[in-house]
Amino acid sequence: MWPTKTYGRLIAVGVLTLTVLAGCGKNDPVVAKYDNNKEITESAYKNYVEVIKAIDPGMAGVIDAGDKEALTSVLHYQIMSRHIADQVKETDEMKKEANQNFSQFEEFAKQQLAQSEKMDQFYANHKVTEEELKDFFLDQVKMISYFSKDIKEEDKKKEYEQAKKLGYLTQVDVRHILIGTDKRSKAEAKKKAEELVKQLRNGANFAKLAKENTDDPGSKETGGLYQYPMPDGTTLEQTAEPYKRAAMTLPLNKISDPIETKFGYHIMRVEKRKVRTYDEVKKDITYMLAQKKEGEFLTTKVKSIIKEEKIPASMIKEQPKQSAPSAPGQPGQPVPSTPAPNEQPAPVQPNGDQTSQNK
Repeated sequence: MWPTKTYGRLIAVGVLTLTVLAGCGKNDPVVAKYDNNKEITESAYKNYVEVIKAIDPGMAGVIDAGDKEALTSVLHYQIMSRHIADQVKETDEMKKEANQNFSQFEEFAKQQLAQSEKMDQFYANHKVTEEELKDFFLDQVKMISYFSKDIKEEDKKKEYEQAKKLGYLTQVDVRHILIGTDKRSKAEAKKKAEELVKQLRNGANFAKLAKENTDDPGSKETGGLYQYPMPDGTTLEQTAEPYKRAAMTLPLNKISDPIETKFGYHIMRVEKRKVRTYDEVKKDITYMLAQKKEGEFLTTKVKSIIKEEKIPASMIKEQPKQSAPSAPGQPGQPVPSTPAPNEQPAPVQPNGDQTSQNK
């Protein structure tokens, strides 16, 4: 999936990493040994778990539920993080990028706090410190640097062409009217759509007709206007195929014929369109391909560097039999559990309203 520029995806764009100082004492059992007898103690592991819970609320739920697979996934990431970070020389550029990522995270975290609360309260609530989170983001940058170094230019350009073809890179303003088929027959919907097309081609105001006629609640108040990518990160690629194809090919400011999707008939007008250039997205492509290499390292190599591992028994809880969990995703990355984008219903706004039925 092509990366998008929302905060949620910022957390998703890399394997969770954090270098934690691990001491070995009589009251601090070792939970893992890796490489040449390097160790992770129970206290270091539990601290790392708290950092991940603070960074990724999605992982927090399964961790608190005592899911052994999720807890093991976190331990494997911690081991991989330390194994890789030890091999990367820290640079000023890395520090700068890590600080920028941390600042974005902090701004997002502030939005989750009550008006009277400050970030100190966030750290207290999550049992982490500011420095621990800064270390996390620095090591995240180190991971990307490590896995980026051998990515070939030809592979980046191939990924670019594929993303462009699918619509991920198309920035487009589309105005549309949806005549739905949930409350009328297809014949009735098509007839109404054709009548509206005639009015529009004769000079009728598109925004006015959209407000009066569209069955899409998400664009009714904007006069049928959608601007992709949307603020929530939704890209044109995630829309229904006929709608996407029209948005990518329809001549600017031309009124389309009725376009059928599973939601009904759309009348569309593309008002602005631009495809991002390779140079504009080269860094994003590199980042994404590095993520892929991280995942491959996790699934094929990390176990080979682990000599011993044992999740603390006190952290594991029996899981409900009726909902046995599937293998968790990477910490900080969503578990793919939804249908393909083109088959999804309209996304839901925080207030519960559907934002669009053109998807």
